[in-house]
Amino acid sequence: MEPLERLRRLTLTILSSQHPASTLWPEIRELAAVLEGLENNALRRTQEIEAGETRTANGLALSPTMASLCLDDFVRTIQFLRGTHAAITDLKASVVHRPVRVLYVGCGPYATLALPLMTVLTKDDAVFTLLDIHPESITNAKSIINQLGLDDSVASFETTDAMSYAIDTNEPPDILLLEVMQACLESEPQVSVTRHLIQQAPFAVLVPQEVRVILKLVDSSQEFSLNSNDSSPSSPQRDRLPIGVAFALNKETASQWDDGDANHIAASTLSMPANWDARYEPMLFTEIVVYGEHVLMSYDSGLTCPRHLSVDGTIEREAIIDFVYQLGDRPRLTGKVRPPQESCK
Repeated sequence: MEPLERLRRLTLTILSSQHPASTLWPEIRELAAVLEGLENNALRRTQEIEAGETRTANGLALSPTMASLCLDDFVRTIQFLRGTHAAITDLKASVVHRPVRVLYVGCGPYATLALPLMTVLTKDDAVFTLLDIHPESITNAKSIINQLGLDDSVASFETTDAMSYAIDTNEPPDILLLEVMQACLESEPQVSVTRHLIQQAPFAVLVPQEVRVILKLVDSSQEFSLNSNDSSPSSPQRDRLPIGVAFALNKETASQWDDGDANHIAASTLSMPANWDARYEPMLFTEIVVYGEHVLMSYDSGLTCPRHLSVDGTIEREAIIDFVYQLGDRPRLTGKVRPPQESCK
Protein backbone atom coordinates (compact mmCIF):
# COMPACT_ATOMS: atom_id res chain seq x y z
CA MET A 1 0.00 0.00 0.00
CA GLU A 2 1.29 3.47 -0.89
CA PRO A 3 2.27 5.77 2.02
CA LEU A 4 -0.55 8.25 1.34
CA GLU A 5 -3.20 5.55 1.40
CA ARG A 6 -1.71 4.02 4.55
CA LEU A 7 -1.77 7.38 6.28
CA ARG A 8 -5.35 8.04 5.17
CA ARG A 9 -6.50 4.65 6.43
CA LEU A 10 -4.73 5.12 9.77
CA THR A 11 -6.08 8.65 10.19
CA LEU A 12 -9.67 7.56 9.60
CA THR A 13 -9.26 4.91 12.29
CA ILE A 14 -7.65 7.38 14.69
CA LEU A 15 -10.46 9.90 14.17
CA SER A 16 -13.23 7.35 14.67
CA SER A 17 -15.08 7.71 17.97
CA GLN A 18 -15.72 3.98 17.88
CA HIS A 19 -12.14 3.41 19.01
CA PRO A 20 -11.09 4.63 22.49
CA ALA A 21 -7.86 6.60 22.21
CA SER A 22 -6.17 4.30 24.71
CA THR A 23 -6.54 1.34 22.32
CA LEU A 24 -4.83 2.92 19.31
CA TRP A 25 -1.14 2.57 20.17
CA PRO A 26 -0.52 0.17 17.21
CA GLU A 27 -2.04 2.67 14.77
CA ILE A 28 0.10 5.52 16.10
CA ARG A 29 3.22 3.38 15.84
CA GLU A 30 2.37 2.49 12.24
CA LEU A 31 1.73 6.15 11.46
CA ALA A 32 5.11 7.03 12.95
CA ALA A 33 6.78 4.30 10.89
CA VAL A 34 5.31 5.70 7.67
CA LEU A 35 6.53 9.20 8.49
CA GLU A 36 9.96 7.93 9.51
CA GLY A 37 10.20 6.14 6.18
CA LEU A 38 9.68 9.45 4.38
CA GLU A 39 12.22 11.42 6.42
CA ASN A 40 14.50 13.89 4.70
CA ASN A 41 18.24 13.34 5.07
CA ALA A 42 18.48 16.83 6.53
CA LEU A 43 16.84 15.62 9.74
CA ARG A 44 19.84 14.77 11.87
CA ARG A 45 18.69 12.25 14.45
CA THR A 46 20.84 11.87 17.52
CA GLN A 47 20.86 9.80 20.68
CA GLU A 48 21.15 13.06 22.58
CA ILE A 49 17.53 14.10 22.20
CA GLU A 50 18.22 17.51 23.75
CA ALA A 51 20.85 18.32 21.12
CA GLY A 52 19.45 21.00 18.84
CA GLU A 53 16.97 22.47 21.30
CA THR A 54 16.72 26.25 21.44
CA ARG A 55 16.35 28.33 24.59
CA THR A 56 14.36 31.37 23.46
CA ALA A 57 13.56 34.49 25.45
CA ASN A 58 10.13 33.00 26.14
CA GLY A 59 10.89 29.36 26.83
CA LEU A 60 12.35 26.15 25.50
CA ALA A 61 11.87 25.03 21.88
CA LEU A 62 12.34 21.27 21.79
CA SER A 63 14.92 19.80 19.44
CA PRO A 64 13.62 18.31 16.16
CA THR A 65 14.52 14.84 17.48
CA MET A 66 12.53 15.36 20.68
CA ALA A 67 9.65 16.91 18.75
CA SER A 68 9.46 13.83 16.52
CA LEU A 69 9.22 11.60 19.60
CA CYS A 70 6.20 13.53 20.91
CA LEU A 71 4.10 11.54 18.45
CA ASP A 72 4.61 8.53 20.72
CA ASP A 73 2.66 10.28 23.48
CA PHE A 74 -0.15 8.61 21.64
CA VAL A 75 -3.31 9.56 23.54
CA ARG A 76 -2.21 13.19 23.38
CA THR A 77 -1.60 12.88 19.64
CA ILE A 78 -5.00 11.27 19.08
CA GLN A 79 -6.95 13.76 21.16
CA PHE A 80 -5.26 16.72 19.47
CA LEU A 81 -5.96 15.25 16.03
CA ARG A 82 -9.59 14.60 16.94
CA GLY A 83 -10.02 18.02 18.50
CA THR A 84 -8.45 19.85 15.57
CA HIS A 85 -10.55 17.86 13.09
CA ALA A 86 -13.70 18.66 15.09
CA ALA A 87 -12.83 22.37 15.16
CA ILE A 88 -12.31 22.42 11.39
CA THR A 89 -15.57 20.54 10.83
CA ASP A 90 -17.51 22.96 13.05
CA LEU A 91 -16.02 26.02 11.36
CA LYS A 92 -16.81 24.75 7.88
CA ALA A 93 -20.47 25.37 8.68
CA SER A 94 -19.80 29.11 8.93
CA VAL A 95 -16.70 29.59 6.77
CA VAL A 96 -18.00 29.51 3.20
CA HIS A 97 -16.38 29.95 -0.21
CA ARG A 98 -12.91 29.28 1.19
CA PRO A 99 -11.03 26.72 3.28
CA VAL A 100 -10.63 26.98 7.05
CA ARG A 101 -7.23 28.53 7.77
CA VAL A 102 -5.15 26.83 10.47
CA LEU A 103 -1.94 28.26 11.93
CA TYR A 104 0.00 25.38 13.49
CA VAL A 105 2.77 26.58 15.80
CA GLY A 106 5.62 24.22 16.69
CA CYS A 107 4.84 21.75 13.92
CA GLY A 108 8.07 19.77 14.34
CA PRO A 109 9.56 17.58 11.60
CA TYR A 110 6.36 15.60 10.98
CA ALA A 111 3.66 18.28 11.34
CA THR A 112 2.09 15.60 13.52
CA LEU A 113 -1.18 17.36 14.30
CA ALA A 114 -1.79 18.56 10.73
CA LEU A 115 -0.31 16.20 8.16
CA PRO A 116 -2.61 13.24 8.98
CA LEU A 117 -5.61 15.56 8.64
CA MET A 118 -4.43 16.63 5.19
CA THR A 119 -4.93 13.05 4.03
CA VAL A 120 -8.66 13.09 4.87
CA LEU A 121 -9.49 16.76 4.20
CA THR A 122 -9.30 18.48 0.83
CA LYS A 123 -7.58 21.78 0.14
CA ASP A 124 -11.08 23.26 -0.02
CA ASP A 125 -11.76 22.07 3.53
CA ALA A 126 -8.64 23.40 5.26
CA VAL A 127 -5.22 24.87 4.57
CA PHE A 128 -2.39 24.94 7.08
CA THR A 129 0.39 27.39 7.82
CA LEU A 130 3.18 25.36 9.41
CA LEU A 131 5.54 27.22 11.74
CA ASP A 132 8.63 26.05 13.57
CA ILE A 133 11.77 27.74 14.85
CA HIS A 134 14.07 24.96 13.60
CA PRO A 135 14.95 24.88 9.87
CA GLU A 136 15.47 21.09 9.99
CA SER A 137 11.90 20.58 11.12
CA ILE A 138 10.43 22.74 8.37
CA THR A 139 12.66 21.14 5.73
CA ASN A 140 11.59 17.65 6.79
CA ALA A 141 7.89 18.51 7.03
CA LYS A 142 7.99 20.16 3.62
CA SER A 143 9.75 17.15 2.09
CA ILE A 144 7.22 14.65 3.47
CA ILE A 145 4.25 16.75 2.38
CA ASN A 146 5.76 17.09 -1.09
CA GLN A 147 6.37 13.34 -1.38
CA LEU A 148 2.74 12.70 -0.45
CA GLY A 149 1.44 15.25 -2.95
CA LEU A 150 -0.25 17.33 -0.25
CA ASP A 151 1.36 20.68 -1.12
CA ASP A 152 -2.01 22.29 -1.90
CA SER A 153 -3.04 21.79 1.73
CA VAL A 154 -0.26 24.10 2.94
CA ALA A 155 -0.58 27.87 2.67
CA SER A 156 3.02 28.46 3.74
CA PHE A 157 5.96 27.15 5.73
CA GLU A 158 7.37 29.59 8.28
CA THR A 159 10.80 29.17 9.88
CA THR A 160 10.73 31.62 12.75
CA ASP A 161 10.23 32.13 16.46
CA ALA A 162 6.47 32.26 16.99
CA MET A 163 6.93 35.32 19.20
CA SER A 164 8.19 37.30 16.22
CA TYR A 165 5.51 36.05 13.84
CA ALA A 166 3.12 38.67 12.48
CA ILE A 167 -0.26 37.39 11.34
CA ASP A 168 -1.55 38.61 7.98
CA THR A 169 -4.53 40.72 8.96
CA ASN A 170 -6.07 40.26 5.51
CA GLU A 171 -6.11 36.47 5.93
CA PRO A 172 -6.06 35.74 9.66
CA PRO A 173 -6.22 32.13 10.84
CA ASP A 174 -9.55 30.67 11.85
CA ILE A 175 -7.78 28.23 14.18
CA LEU A 176 -4.67 28.75 16.28
CA LEU A 177 -3.20 25.29 16.94
CA LEU A 178 -0.45 25.40 19.55
CA GLU A 179 1.19 22.54 21.38
CA VAL A 180 4.41 23.94 22.79
CA MET A 181 4.00 22.98 26.42
CA GLN A 182 4.88 20.62 29.21
CA ALA A 183 2.99 19.61 32.34
CA CYS A 184 1.87 22.59 34.44
CA LEU A 185 2.78 24.89 31.53
CA GLU A 186 6.40 24.72 32.59
CA SER A 187 9.51 25.41 30.48
CA GLU A 188 7.94 25.82 27.03
CA PRO A 189 6.38 29.05 25.69
CA GLN A 190 2.70 28.03 25.37
CA VAL A 191 1.48 30.92 27.52
CA SER A 192 3.53 33.66 25.86
CA VAL A 193 2.84 32.42 22.33
CA THR A 194 -0.89 32.12 22.98
CA ARG A 195 -0.92 35.63 24.39
CA HIS A 196 1.04 36.99 21.41
CA LEU A 197 -1.08 35.37 18.70
CA ILE A 198 -4.56 35.70 20.19
CA GLN A 199 -4.07 39.47 20.36
CA GLN A 200 -3.47 39.43 16.60
CA ALA A 201 -6.30 36.99 15.78
CA PRO A 202 -8.93 37.61 18.48
CA PHE A 203 -11.68 35.80 16.58
CA ALA A 204 -9.72 32.60 16.02
CA VAL A 205 -10.62 29.33 17.71
CA LEU A 206 -7.87 28.35 20.12
CA VAL A 207 -6.70 24.72 20.18
CA PRO A 208 -6.34 23.66 22.93
CA GLN A 209 -9.32 25.63 24.17
CA GLU A 210 -8.14 25.56 27.77
CA VAL A 211 -5.26 24.35 29.90
CA ARG A 212 -5.98 24.24 33.63
CA VAL A 213 -3.42 23.76 36.38
CA ILE A 214 -5.27 22.54 39.46
CA LEU A 215 -4.07 22.30 43.05
CA LYS A 216 -5.13 19.15 44.88
CA LEU A 217 -4.22 17.45 48.11
CA VAL A 218 -3.14 13.91 47.35
CA ASP A 219 -2.56 10.74 49.32
CA SER A 220 0.68 9.65 47.66
CA SER A 221 0.37 6.09 48.93
CA GLN A 222 -2.76 5.74 46.80
CA GLU A 223 -1.89 8.11 43.96
CA PHE A 224 1.16 6.25 42.72
CA SER A 225 0.23 2.71 43.67
CA LEU A 226 -1.46 0.23 41.36
CA ASN A 227 -2.54 -1.81 44.39
CA SER A 228 -5.97 -0.65 45.40
CA ASN A 229 -9.38 -1.88 46.39
CA ASP A 230 -10.42 -1.68 42.76
CA SER A 231 -10.48 -5.05 40.99
CA SER A 232 -8.56 -3.54 38.09
CA PRO A 233 -4.92 -2.77 38.93
CA SER A 234 -4.86 -0.15 36.17
CA SER A 235 -7.57 1.89 37.94
CA PRO A 236 -6.33 2.63 41.46
CA GLN A 237 -8.66 4.21 44.00
CA ARG A 238 -6.92 7.55 44.27
CA ASP A 239 -7.61 9.81 47.23
CA ARG A 240 -7.62 13.49 46.24
CA LEU A 241 -9.03 16.68 47.72
CA PRO A 242 -9.40 19.42 45.10
CA ILE A 243 -8.44 22.91 46.28
CA GLY A 244 -8.91 25.00 43.15
CA VAL A 245 -7.60 26.14 39.78
CA ALA A 246 -4.23 27.79 40.26
CA PHE A 247 -3.91 28.97 36.66
CA ALA A 248 -6.00 28.74 33.50
CA LEU A 249 -4.89 29.45 29.95
CA ASN A 250 -7.71 30.04 27.49
CA LYS A 251 -8.79 32.59 24.93
CA GLU A 252 -10.49 34.82 27.49
CA THR A 253 -7.65 34.91 30.02
CA ALA A 254 -4.97 35.36 27.35
CA SER A 255 -6.90 38.31 25.92
CA GLN A 256 -7.33 39.99 29.30
CA TRP A 257 -3.80 39.81 30.68
CA ASP A 258 -2.25 43.22 31.12
CA ASP A 259 0.92 43.86 29.14
CA GLY A 260 2.11 46.24 31.84
CA ASP A 261 4.42 43.73 33.52
CA ALA A 262 6.58 41.72 31.16
CA ASN A 263 7.90 39.47 33.93
CA HIS A 264 4.84 37.71 35.28
CA ILE A 265 1.09 37.18 35.14
CA ALA A 266 -0.99 37.21 38.30
CA ALA A 267 -2.72 33.86 38.80
CA SER A 268 -5.13 32.59 41.46
CA THR A 269 -5.04 32.94 45.22
CA LEU A 270 -6.08 29.70 46.91
CA SER A 271 -6.79 28.91 50.55
CA MET A 272 -5.86 25.62 52.13
CA PRO A 273 -8.57 23.89 54.18
CA ALA A 274 -8.70 24.16 57.96
CA ASN A 275 -8.38 20.43 58.48
CA TRP A 276 -6.47 18.03 56.31
CA ASP A 277 -4.71 14.87 57.28
CA ALA A 278 -0.92 14.61 57.32
CA ARG A 279 -1.04 11.84 54.73
CA TYR A 280 -1.96 14.39 52.08
CA GLU A 281 0.51 16.47 50.13
CA PRO A 282 -0.22 19.29 47.69
CA MET A 283 0.30 18.53 44.00
CA LEU A 284 -0.45 20.26 40.71
CA PHE A 285 -2.54 18.55 38.06
CA THR A 286 -2.87 19.61 34.43
CA GLU A 287 -6.13 19.18 32.53
CA ILE A 288 -6.38 20.03 28.84
CA VAL A 289 -9.57 20.72 26.91
CA VAL A 290 -8.34 20.27 23.35
CA TYR A 291 -11.70 21.05 21.78
CA GLY A 292 -15.19 20.23 22.96
CA GLU A 293 -15.37 16.68 24.27
CA HIS A 294 -11.77 15.92 23.36
CA VAL A 295 -9.83 16.23 26.61
CA LEU A 296 -6.68 15.02 28.34
CA MET A 297 -7.04 14.19 32.02
CA SER A 298 -4.64 12.85 34.66
CA TYR A 299 -2.13 10.34 33.28
CA ASP A 300 -3.60 10.39 29.75
CA SER A 301 -0.37 12.01 28.59
CA GLY A 302 3.02 13.14 29.76
CA LEU A 303 1.44 16.59 29.71
CA THR A 304 -1.06 15.63 32.40
CA CYS A 305 1.04 13.71 34.92
CA PRO A 306 0.89 15.41 38.34
CA ARG A 307 3.84 17.36 39.70
CA HIS A 308 4.87 18.17 43.23
CA LEU A 309 4.11 21.69 44.34
CA SER A 310 7.13 23.84 45.09
CA VAL A 311 6.38 27.22 46.63
CA ASP A 312 8.05 29.90 48.69
CA GLY A 313 7.06 29.15 52.28
CA THR A 314 5.58 26.35 54.35
CA ILE A 315 2.09 25.14 53.53
CA GLU A 316 0.03 24.86 56.70
CA ARG A 317 -3.66 24.45 57.44
CA GLU A 318 -5.60 27.56 56.35
CA ALA A 319 -2.53 29.00 54.66
CA ILE A 320 -3.07 31.16 51.59
CA ILE A 321 -1.06 30.62 48.41
CA ASP A 322 -0.65 33.46 45.93
CA PHE A 323 0.16 31.95 42.53
CA VAL A 324 2.06 33.80 39.83
CA TYR A 325 3.00 32.65 36.34
CA GLN A 326 6.59 33.66 35.70
CA LEU A 327 7.40 34.60 32.11
CA GLY A 328 10.83 34.67 30.49
CA ASP A 329 13.19 32.01 29.21
CA ARG A 330 12.16 29.55 31.95
CA PRO A 331 8.42 30.04 32.31
CA ARG A 332 6.69 28.32 35.20
CA LEU A 333 3.95 28.61 37.78
CA THR A 334 5.22 29.73 41.17
CA GLY A 335 3.56 30.42 44.50
CA LYS A 336 4.19 32.28 47.72
CA VAL A 337 2.62 31.17 50.99
CA ARG A 338 1.00 33.57 53.39
CA PRO A 339 0.65 32.28 56.97
CA PRO A 340 -2.90 31.70 58.22
CA GLN A 341 -2.86 34.75 60.51
CA GLU A 342 -2.34 37.12 57.57
CA SER A 343 -5.71 36.10 56.15
CA CYS A 344 -7.41 37.62 59.22
CA LYS A 345 -5.92 41.08 58.85
